Amino acid sequence: MLHMTEREKELEREIRNEQKENQQKWYHYLLSILLVLMGLVFVIYKEMDIPFLCRFFACVFAAAGVISIITYAVKDVTAGYYRLDLAYGMMAIFAAVIFFTKQDDIGEYFPLIAGAILVANGVVKLQHSIDMKRIDRKMKKVTEAWLVVMIFSLICMGSGLFSVFLTPKDMRTLFIFVGIALMVAGASDIFTNIAFNRKVKLFRSGDYKPDEKPETKSEETVAAPEPEHVPSPEPENASVSDAEPEPVSVFEPGEVSSQNSEDASDQSS
Repeated sequence: MLHMTEREKELEREIRNEQKENQQKWYHYLLSILLVLMGLVFVIYKEMDIPFLCRFFACVFAAAGVISIITYAVKDVTAGYYRLDLAYGMMAIFAAVIFFTKQDDIGEYFPLIAGAILVANGVVKLQHSIDMKRIDRKMKKVTEAWLVVMIFSLICMGSGLFSVFLTPKDMRTLFIFVGIALMVAGASDIFTNIAFNRKVKLFRSGDYKPDEKPETKSEETVAAPEPEHVPSPEPENASVSDAEPEPVSVFEPGEVSSQNSEDASDQSS
């Protein structure tokens, strides 16, 4: 009974960990979609200015903070002790207040903020690419997904550095550049999450076959040719030669004369 109880606890722990991982995956996908939408707004909306941008970010941070606080209020405290939903919600609302009240200061530091977001996004993808490469080594199965993720990470970090150190003077050009960079970052995040989750799931299941490389032979051994089999000749069918020779009687000279004399006397009589 004790063994069954421990087994049930282990299964319950695995179910909770899986649910937590699924929630984190959905958060990552939602964040990626949000980056793509923000990039579209930057590119399409031609009359965008810093006050509009600050109000837009203030609304986004406020909505995220309220959702996080509600999630903390309704969740079971035993479901996850280390989740900081309340802290994240309060920080998001504080960021919304800053974006709404400090629009002039944010407009001055907008290239720095956008560059920091892009560099941070690229660093996260860089870690994912390294982790994917390490998993490939353990599985002994080489794939190119980690290389694609690393290329995306370098693009995002390069865009962030360009926004910080080579800021375009025209604000519209800056918005278009940052918008395109955000769309690339969001789309690459979706690809990275799908590829990374599949690789981790495959590694945990153990249902994979390592790539087998053919063995190279330094020296080729040439086998000696086998001697040809020569059939033995069949004996000829000769009845005379096969017969045993009859014994030939050899007489001495004296015996021949006596034999002849006896034959002559028999004839006279």
